[in-house]
Amino acid sequence: MTNFWKANGKWRIGRFILLSIFLVFLSCFLYIYHQTVLHQLYLEDQLKQEFKLEKEDYQIKGQFWKFGYAYDIILEDEPKTSYLFNVKKKDGKYTAAYWGHGFLDSSNDGSPKHLEFERMRYD
Repeated sequence: MTNFWKANGKWRIGRFILLSIFLVFLSCFLYIYHQTVLHQLYLEDQLKQEFKLEKEDYQIKGQFWKFGYAYDIILEDEPKTSYLFNVKKKDGKYTAAYWGHGFLDSSNDGSPKHLEFERMRYD
């Protein structure tokens, strides 16, 4: 019969600590990924309600950052411009805000086609 804390004369506690650290990192990753998906679904719903944009009309890329969850949206009719949105959850309510645009190609003239996103800015 083997001792629980020792295996072949070596301590098992190191394996237990490594496994615990791995499980903590895995659970943090899964939580952030789950929250990113929930925030993205809220943003997609807002874009559909306010601007009549369907999911097929744009590509979306999400990321976690210090101000909440950020999403770059590239519209099919304007593939060289990305629009940045921020989605936060405060007191159980989601809020989405337009933060600005960026050009994926330096040959653009400087003004985006879709200025209607300006009405989604934070006050």
